[in-house]
Amino acid sequence: MLRRTPSTLLVCLVLFLSTVLINTAWPADPQEALDVLLKPNDTGASAQVKRHKAKPRPGYVAVPPQVPVVVPYPPPHAYPPPGGITKVKPLAACPVPPYGGMPCLLPQPMPRQWDMSVQFIFARTRGTIAWPRNSWWYYGYSGWSNEADLNDALGLPAHWTLWQFTARYQFQPNWGMRYSILPFEISGGRGWWDYGSWNWFVFGPLYVTPGQPYNAKWQHQYHRLGLVYDAIKTCSTVLSVFADWVHTEDQVSLNCISCGWSTAIFSKGGDSAIAGLEFQQCIKTAPNGGTFSCDYKAGVIFFDDVQGWDIQIGMKYTIPLGCGRWGYAKGGYRFIDIKKSQPDILFNNAIEGGFGEFGFIF
Repeated sequence: MLRRTPSTLLVCLVLFLSTVLINTAWPADPQEALDVLLKPNDTGASAQVKRHKAKPRPGYVAVPPQVPVVVPYPPPHAYPPPGGITKVKPLAACPVPPYGGMPCLLPQPMPRQWDMSVQFIFARTRGTIAWPRNSWWYYGYSGWSNEADLNDALGLPAHWTLWQFTARYQFQPNWGMRYSILPFEISGGRGWWDYGSWNWFVFGPLYVTPGQPYNAKWQHQYHRLGLVYDAIKTCSTVLSVFADWVHTEDQVSLNCISCGWSTAIFSKGGDSAIAGLEFQQCIKTAPNGGTFSCDYKAGVIFFDDVQGWDIQIGMKYTIPLGCGRWGYAKGGYRFIDIKKSQPDILFNNAIEGGFGEFGFIF
């Protein structure tokens, strides 16, 4: 009888494992493995077991670098409000050009934002004054008038640089409150050698003739306070209606020692109203977010024996400052004309000329 050795068992074990690993189909997932264990004699289940080959690793594909695109900071109203029940019709999103490019967006103050600016007017100042309006000095002389020209007769400079401060607060999407002030003081006069335009005029108690020296001063204040309503408001256009209370204060003084009295002072203040329209239109929005736009304003002054108008035509360039804030510069031409006519006095004054304006929306 032959003795069994351990090598014989080892050879049998190797042959058994080779047969199992080569001829057996392994299940692809745990579910197939469970079916095989539960139904070992089901040939259909064994036939369904498929061999799965390992998928090759995909290669790396080079992606070209993307060029960054600068998009301007749009105003908050450019995005549609969230859905839900609202009391007013929501604003639609700003349209995008069909062939690409930047949409034309007009920067506007949002609710609870301020719009403050300072305007410098390179003005031509002119006007006339009649105080009193009918003087006994000219009674019986046809063609003479008691109106004295502010430039020719009183000797005030015809050109002056003025400034105006404006502040607007937007308390509703379409409603804002605005205040502005335009003050100035102009001094002039005539000397012994300056006969001016050879004007004779009466200024209060003074009777001034050519050759008499005198000093003149004109102090003026132009206040406006009112409401602005944006009747039409889109992403690129705004048409507004405004109504303001207007207060003007004028003081004209004349110091003439050789006229009999040292100083005569004319002082007159008045309260009136102004109503008009404003129109803003976006022209072009640059890739850096800067916007070119036109800005027109026109108003009529009336009430309390006052007539006049305030017209402004300009172009505006606005740049984004981040977080909904904007800075802008504006230039154009402005014309202000105010006439006060009463039985005892007549005072007309006008300011016109080019202007430059700088402001912020924050």
